[in-house]
Amino acid sequence: MTNDFIDKQTVNVPDSHRFYPLAQALADYRGADILPFTDNNELLTGLVREQAIKRYDKLVKSSPLPQACVLVVITDEPTPKLLLTRRSNRLSSHAGEVSLVGGKRDETDISSADVALREACEEVGLHRADVEILGYLPMQISKSGLLVRPVVASIPPDMVGSLTPNDDEIARLFWLPFDVLYGTPVDFVFDRQITHSTAKLHTPAWVYDCDDDGTPEVMWGLTGRMLSSLMEIGFGVGHEWYYRVR
Repeated sequence: MTNDFIDKQTVNVPDSHRFYPLAQALADYRGADILPFTDNNELLTGLVREQAIKRYDKLVKSSPLPQACVLVVITDEPTPKLLLTRRSNRLSSHAGEVSLVGGKRDETDISSADVALREACEEVGLHRADVEILGYLPMQISKSGLLVRPVVASIPPDMVGSLTPNDDEIARLFWLPFDVLYGTPVDFVFDRQITHSTAKLHTPAWVYDCDDDGTPEVMWGLTGRMLSSLMEIGFGVGHEWYYRVR
């Protein structure tokens, strides 16, 4: 990968922009740039937890660059919507899960925004000329160990009907009313395979019924953590995040 890769770039958003306060909040953030695993993550136990903490400590000290980037796309309108996708069941990682558009960095990418914009175009046909970058959220660590940088952006509302999912990667795309993220996530329960038995995984999630195929969409995991980070840093709305096995 290129050594002159640029992660976070200066963003100039005019004070007349609808999302100027959000852009300022992102620019003013001075907290950790790599968010740690949640303290009450009961999926990280014993040696696994120790290794995860050591890896996190090493990452923080080495000031690394992201290995993947996602684009947090918000429509520029009085009642904004957020672009989300449900990943194809054929994919090797996060299959069938709700996700932001994005993916791994490659050798041709020159910045985090470049990664996120390229992937958004490949996945749903969103062209960079229609995107306005607003800022950056702290990196998160995926369950596979990737450092993921969220890039926050806005698009004109008339783009909503023009995007088409790439069938090789995306089962569907949908638009989440942004107001949903102001609500407290529910305590969602999944069956989780632990050695030779099945346990119940409790974690926060936003559940949204799209009313088109009868299957509600569940925002949890890495996507949920990034959306929670967006709400806390960008809008001052904090949500507890945890993973508890029962």
